[in-house]
Amino acid sequence: MAVFVATVETGSMAAAARALELPTALIGKQIQQLEDQLGARLFERVGPWQRLTGAGLQYHQQCRSILELMRGAETQAQETGQQAAGAVRVHAPVFFGQRQLAPALAAFLADYPQVQVELVLDDRAVDPRADGFDAVFHLGPLLSDHAQGLPLGEQALSLVAAPAYLERHGTPERAEELVRHRCLGFIAPLPEAEPAPEPDARWAPDWDAEDRADPDELDPVLEDEPDWDAPDHSAPAWPEGAAEAAEAEAQEGADSALAPAIRLQSNNALALHALALGGAGITVLPTALVAEDLAAGRLVTVLPEAPAVSESLSLALAGDLAETPALTAFVDWALAHFQPAAS
Repeated sequence: MAVFVATVETGSMAAAARALELPTALIGKQIQQLEDQLGARLFERVGPWQRLTGAGLQYHQQCRSILELMRGAETQAQETGQQAAGAVRVHAPVFFGQRQLAPALAAFLADYPQVQVELVLDDRAVDPRADGFDAVFHLGPLLSDHAQGLPLGEQALSLVAAPAYLERHGTPERAEELVRHRCLGFIAPLPEAEPAPEPDARWAPDWDAEDRADPDELDPVLEDEPDWDAPDHSAPAWPEGAAEAAEAEAQEGADSALAPAIRLQSNNALALHALALGGAGITVLPTALVAEDLAAGRLVTVLPEAPAVSESLSLALAGDLAETPALTAFVDWALAHFQPAAS
């Protein structure tokens, strides 16, 4: 948003790049991403020049209003920063908390010396109100109807394995080949009322569902032994709707034949990272966590041609509780620090 406004008000992408001290190519890329996200052209070319479209003109006016409100809020926060006091109890996933949140908190504590922060890091599901947290950094969809989620952006994910594992077991070239591999899964956080946790879909996103092969073309997979002592229910006529239900169940069974078997599952991304480095199998991890390993060759991207996947990062608050000055200061800081500069 800020890049778009700067481009309009300076008259060109090159001028905006100089004003923002960014590469011109990055300005053009962010404008293109913004147009793709909005589904509308913001600029049109007229000879050697570019001018705003009707949609671009309207969007620019709205963006200016939003940015002015943000600058006003920042000024007010700076003026009242010394007044914020009290305690804020914060929860975050382990990797995000260690690598991103904790290092950034030093600046917040310096700006708000009268605010005390209690930071709890683990990968379990948390309800801000039920578990006694003022603010919860959450990956994926919110699990509580009582929580108010403030979007912070997206966390990129990568499907990876160690070279040693791929040398022993081969490198899958299509998503359906993962059924023959050892996979490491992330245990989905579930409410307490739910039974034992199931593997999170995050471990193996649907990389190319449209291009899946027929299950009959795959190598045989082990199936459960039949229950020979089970009673025979074939004689009575099916009640109304039972045939459709059975057909849907059969289709679900066919789909599950393509689901990779989870060799090991954990509720901690750092544990899965260590297992992947040790050659235990294929897993999905935050790209930020494995970037150095990929660059050094300790891990390899599996299915590199598959579409990129990510999961949402949000800040969850107990929607029915009033914000204290300390919490207001923390929320404003978190939104300013972790939300993308241009959207």
